[in-house]
Amino acid sequence: MAPHDPLFKSLLRTFFAGFLRLVAPELATCLDLSAPVFLDKEFPASGPPAASRVVDLLARVPMHETRGKAFLIHIEIEARARPGIGERVRSYHRWIQTRHEGQILSIVLFLKGGKEGIYEEVVHGDLAGPGLTPFRYLSFGLARCPAAEYLVSPEPLAWALAALMDRKNWSRAELKLSCLARIAEAPLSELERTELVNCVESYVRLTPGEAEEFSLLGTPETRRTHAMLYRLSWKDEMILEGERRGIRGVLCDQLEERFGPVPEEIRSRIQSIESVDRLKRLARKVPTAKSLKSLRLG
Repeated sequence: MAPHDPLFKSLLRTFFAGFLRLVAPELATCLDLSAPVFLDKEFPASGPPAASRVVDLLARVPMHETRGKAFLIHIEIEARARPGIGERVRSYHRWIQTRHEGQILSIVLFLKGGKEGIYEEVVHGDLAGPGLTPFRYLSFGLARCPAAEYLVSPEPLAWALAALMDRKNWSRAELKLSCLARIAEAPLSELERTELVNCVESYVRLTPGEAEEFSLLGTPETRRTHAMLYRLSWKDEMILEGERRGIRGVLCDQLEERFGPVPEEIRSRIQSIESVDRLKRLARKVPTAKSLKSLRLG
């Protein structure tokens, strides 16, 4: 599972109504967004059992005007735009139709790459002509969208998504401050606020220099507000920090066993690494590394 998957699946479940209002506002007015039902997402594929497919999110949403009728919303979260995504989404669309009744809207959220903003994508078949309807879905590319425009949106989800958008002339510290300020000011539940803060924290990680800039931005009041926001997510951060400590300890033990006493400079460098993924990659490389220098920890 990609690192972004659990974060964004949880975020979109919590802000499902807001996501639809951002991506498909006209459709959103026709649906009862207070009562989505999230469905079984695994579909068998041709081939061995291991070839089953799992879509990221699938929800049935009641329609306002038609009693007993519902609409299906299918969402895929992609780390970056890649060739072939249209064909994959079309195959998911077909599988969903074999399991559930009702119209389906498929949406692909691109964290990097893709066209700017919301765009209707068309996948043509091998032939075109009367009666041969192409497959259509919506794409939402975040990276090229102007963060400032989404930060003035009334939808709280937009303030977290802005963390992945084009900051234009802002520094990374200024972008982070702007996102957190919007979240801090809004009347949100603790769960909602935590989900948004975790997204911003995950995608706007500051260097020590940027962190110092961030600490100097804003007023004393905004800095107190941001301290409150961090306390909301302290449990998640403590769990993550515990994992970091464990991997750092294992990594230092591995290095000492393979290369002898580890210089203090190298130990300090390891302690400064925040990325769990990078720490794991380094631990996997140690058994075959020819020297400390080859690990690029100096």
